[in-house]
Amino acid sequence: RRFAGLGAETVAVVTGPQGAYDAGEARRIVVDGLRVLGRAGAEAGVGVSLEPIHTSMGADWSLITTIPETVDLLDEVGEQHLKILFDTWHLWDTPGVLDDIAKYADRFAGVHVNDWREPTRSWADRLPPGEGVMDLPAIFGALEAAKYEGWYDLEIFSDDGTFGTAHADSLWALDPLELVERGRDGFLRTWQAGVARLET
Repeated sequence: RRFAGLGAETVAVVTGPQGAYDAGEARRIVVDGLRVLGRAGAEAGVGVSLEPIHTSMGADWSLITTIPETVDLLDEVGEQHLKILFDTWHLWDTPGVLDDIAKYADRFAGVHVNDWREPTRSWADRLPPGEGVMDLPAIFGALEAAKYEGWYDLEIFSDDGTFGTAHADSLWALDPLELVERGRDGFLRTWQAGVARLET
């Protein structure tokens, strides 16, 4: 309801980990919670988007790590107002991700854009698009081919100690405008490369 006053397009949420619950109880809690969120979002006129988390972080963060798992969970919830938040960092290396995009892009509310450092040092060690090892042109090309028309937004975690690991080359130490420009330019290059693949 607060975000509605700011004109928010969507609010991203994660399930949280299974924790001490058994699998069935954890899922029931999540399903019930998502139903409440979906209905509240519909009443307030704000989207609610569920974000699958990278498989390497699943035990600590989320019950879902792939797009099909997310779709299955949302179908169980049964609230049409709920969508999926696609994060390139979390999903780029999941098996069949390009096919998943083709099949489910109409259920995406937004796309978080970033890149994967190899080797990566922590979950908060991301790069601007085009500076890591992801095949972002393939991902963006698949989104374009699937007629995705939602938001893309830059999300760069680059820990300066805030999350417990102070990377000496943390991008958060840069002038914010410089980082935003690098992110924007990298996105445009990789997005245009993806579109060009579709045209050849």
